[in-house]
Amino acid sequence: MKIGLVRHFKVIHELDRKWMTSNQFNAWVEAYNNAEIEQSDLDYGFSEWNVCISSDLSRAIQTAETIYTGPIIATNRLREIEVQSIHPLGNLKLHYHMWLLMGRLAWYLSHGSQAERRSETLERAGHIIDWIEERYDNRNVLVVSHGAFMKVLTQELSKRGYRGKGFVQPRNGAMYIFEK
Repeated sequence: MKIGLVRHFKVIHELDRKWMTSNQFNAWVEAYNNAEIEQSDLDYGFSEWNVCISSDLSRAIQTAETIYTGPIIATNRLREIEVQSIHPLGNLKLHYHMWLLMGRLAWYLSHGSQAERRSETLERAGHIIDWIEERYDNRNVLVVSHGAFMKVLTQELSKRGYRGKGFVQPRNGAMYIFEK
């Protein structure tokens, strides 16, 4: 069984400011989630994949529709790990990288400011891999998802004996194949 992980294509969303308040950061994240993507014409070997499962966010679905010719199964279980500012800090402005870093650290530590705790994300990744293995055993499955969640998925795949080329930060549009 092969599982191909693809991060959605690059999002077209310019920063109007690099320094922002917590409310501006949360608005930026929301706008990013609704932004369009840059189309790409990469060849992913359509014949290898028996099924394509995608996050239900539009950037992932659009990517899946570009790289896979058959029907696409969209699910919220492949969504990105949400990131939010850790607390409304009034008019204090931080660089957006700092907001991202603090949000991801808060998620990692299961801080209540984040929509999903780390343990919930790990459980979600385990459930989606269970579902793929039960439903599509011995088939090749293409999965279109998001950067941070793909890191969690690869950890889960490794625990289950899948082997493949890992990544520190998955590139937009790149495919990472794991095989068992």
